[in-house]
Amino acid sequence: MSVLSADIARFEAMRTDLEHRHKLKWVVFHEGELIDIYSDFEAAASDAIDRFDTGPFLIRQIGAPPQTHLMGGMVFTHANA
Repeated sequence: MSVLSADIARFEAMRTDLEHRHKLKWVVFHEGELIDIYSDFEAAASDAIDRFDTGPFLIRQIGAPPQTHLMGGMVFTHANA
């Protein structure tokens, strides 16, 4: 079982409602719970790191098309780090 399976499952369960209300915004899930909705990726990532350090946590854009190609790993740090 994946570390993020509870987060992914919860996102999928909420997908229709989220797409209806918050299309193209960003969400953070942690331990199967929706943490918050954000206007941009940077705000979502910054808050997730502040709350949960290195994770794990899930950040997804609501209503974004599915990824057919995954890039290499990303590391996000605060600009003042």
